[in-house]
Amino acid sequence: MHLISALLFSISANIDAFVVGLSFGIKKQRISWLTNLLISLITFMGTLLSLWLGLRAAAFIPPAASQIAGSTLLILLGLYYCLKYLLEKLRKKNKDSDSLKAQSESVLTGKEAAALGLTLTVNNAGMGIGASFAGIHFLLTSFLTLFFCGFFLITGNRFGSRFGSKFLARQADLWSGVIIVILGLYELITIIE
Repeated sequence: MHLISALLFSISANIDAFVVGLSFGIKKQRISWLTNLLISLITFMGTLLSLWLGLRAAAFIPPAASQIAGSTLLILLGLYYCLKYLLEKLRKKNKDSDSLKAQSESVLTGKEAAALGLTLTVNNAGMGIGASFAGIHFLLTSFLTLFFCGFFLITGNRFGSRFGSKFLARQADLWSGVIIVILGLYELITIIE
């Protein structure tokens, strides 16, 4: 059970890394392995810290209550991402494609890689605290986050440079939201059993 939860969390928390890689790939800007490692390590450390803090906070709350609260937070966060995607689609705004252009017009330096790693970490922080409340194993999840961040970043970069698909970049919030909702529901069902 811990492995499934950790996998779902790590995948959903790092889909945005695929979009970042895709955005650089669309402009034919390659992300080096060293830059990828730096971004992934920063994301790993931030996720580990947020999961650990959530675990410490959960110690002051009865286990069942913290698991229900964490599962509910994950479901609400997933629904938020889905709603965000639907509202953007209804408004027919191209915020994602505009931000992709702005993000990929410069060469990725060490400072930019560190800033990008921190940005991806902030995205994972809220989810990490909620996931800890839901009882997700923090060490396993953090290492899977390290792997998936690097994997999605490189995969997105290669995919973007080869196919240049902005369509997938626009779908990231929807797929991330769906996976987070599934994770929250899965955790809720395991509590009830």
